[in-house]
Amino acid sequence: MAAIKASTQVAGIVLAAGTSTRLERPTPKQLLELGGEALVRRVVRAALASRLEEVIVVLGHAATEVARAVDDLDVQTVENPDYPLGQSTSVRAGLSRVAPECGAALFIPADQPLLSSDLIDRLLVTYRQSGGPIVVPTHSGQRGAPVLFDRSLFIELAQLIGDTGGRSLMTTYRNRIIEVPVDDPLELADVDTVSDLERLAAKAGLAATLGG
Repeated sequence: MAAIKASTQVAGIVLAAGTSTRLERPTPKQLLELGGEALVRRVVRAALASRLEEVIVVLGHAATEVARAVDDLDVQTVENPDYPLGQSTSVRAGLSRVAPECGAALFIPADQPLLSSDLIDRLLVTYRQSGGPIVVPTHSGQRGAPVLFDRSLFIELAQLIGDTGGRSLMTTYRNRIIEVPVDDPLELADVDTVSDLERLAAKAGLAATLGG
């Protein structure tokens, strides 16, 4: 049985550097609005309302504009100049800012606007109680995000290349992944296209602002 990590602190890394290539609009998807609030800001607020020790926002595409959306919130920002080379570069940028006392990092997409602080806290509690190196939410058997990685995997995460996050590690350590069931699929829904945002807005009963 894995040791209980009762007091381990966890950093939150919000991945907000992407180029929104599937959106086909000049407005970065991080800055599209749901319920009158930019997607990235909604995600960051959920992270700040949770029991995460710190919240780090990785910037890249439209960095100035995205930073402005969260500049009044208690977060660290780190700019990733290599963001065109893929998500692995943002993983490295985020890990470079994780405090030494944090024993794990939770990677949070900036395009998952209905993510709740309650779900984040469930992932943290599960990690601390199970000691598992990877913790992931699931709905109806499908894994989603955010995903938590123990510090023991940071070196391997930092060695990833291309447009990939921790998917390869999840294959390598598939027998050690701890899953956390999620009742509401909207919490795991992300936004890649205008249709995604409009569908999510309709299901959540919120207004969508597309911009551009």
